[in-house]
Amino acid sequence: MSQLSSTRDYLGWALTDCGLIELRHQDGGRWATGWFTDLDALLQEARARAGTGNLYLSLNAPKPRPVANSMTGSPIRDEDVAWITRLPFDLDPERPTGVCATDEELAAAFERRNALVAMLGKLGWPLPLHAKSGNGYHALYRVRLPNNAETREMLAHLYRGLAGQFGDNEVAFDTSVRNPGRILRLYGSINRKGPDTPERPHRESTCCIPPRWQQIPPRLIARLAEHYARQQTPRPAAAAAERPAGSPTPTGRGDYASLDVVAWFAAHGLYRGHIRDHLHAVTCPWSEEHSTPSPANGGRWATPTPSVRSRTAGRSRHDRAARLPAGHRRRAAPRSDGRAPPADARHADRVG
Repeated sequence: MSQLSSTRDYLGWALTDCGLIELRHQDGGRWATGWFTDLDALLQEARARAGTGNLYLSLNAPKPRPVANSMTGSPIRDEDVAWITRLPFDLDPERPTGVCATDEELAAAFERRNALVAMLGKLGWPLPLHAKSGNGYHALYRVRLPNNAETREMLAHLYRGLAGQFGDNEVAFDTSVRNPGRILRLYGSINRKGPDTPERPHRESTCCIPPRWQQIPPRLIARLAEHYARQQTPRPAAAAAERPAGSPTPTGRGDYASLDVVAWFAAHGLYRGHIRDHLHAVTCPWSEEHSTPSPANGGRWATPTPSVRSRTAGRSRHDRAARLPAGHRRRAAPRSDGRAPPADARHADRVG
């Protein structure tokens, strides 16, 4: 993929996947925004403004809005996006704030970007658009994901995991570019961030679009996000710390002072990860009855829906125990202090 793609080709793909796109121009402290559905009008406006400042393009498909095919309208916001159509992975060399990258720094980002693409390729991800932003390197993947809470949670795990694997004190993996309303540099324009010096010059941004730029199957994204989510899960011992004020109150019989619910689910291979606050994800014993597949079954990243919760209504702890494999039914979770829990710990009905 050594042949550079034209700005027209890049804009054509953007309009195909998004329907309408925002062009944003920054010149000093002034910003201008325009919305376009017409490729020729968009390209003409971009060329007219290319001599100064920096040009950016929206990434994802917005909800319907009025379009004048000129520099009028309001900037895109996260809540304006209907579909996530791009996964941008941005690797920039670490350097002083407000300056361009040196050739040596840029080369380090290039190698890191290529390592990321190679790893994802081994996992079955199709080739992305390869790009140079001017001060770093991008890998831009085509996707089609709804802009909802489940997708945002999935991408948060994905980006944090990739940052931990491919970012360090030499090259930064930018996790902030995953937000739905993100704009990214218009490839073919000049990156004019910082002073233009011989050692740290302004550079043209470029891209190479694969001959067959395919969308990533959502299951591949969910699978990798699930892998990283497990790595990001707090150690079960941390859940046995003193109960914070306002946390749910356990009910039923049993020694709740010694019961470590997170450790119990982890010991049975049913713990999926921490969501937020006191909310944790676990594998449902009736997951095969769900109308929406769960990550545990190789399906889409999903959170329980009312139809899922109805499967568990009226079912007791005895029903749940009966769904566990025989070897799991009587195995109690160890306490966080390393000692075995008392026998009556397994008789707790629920934690509210």
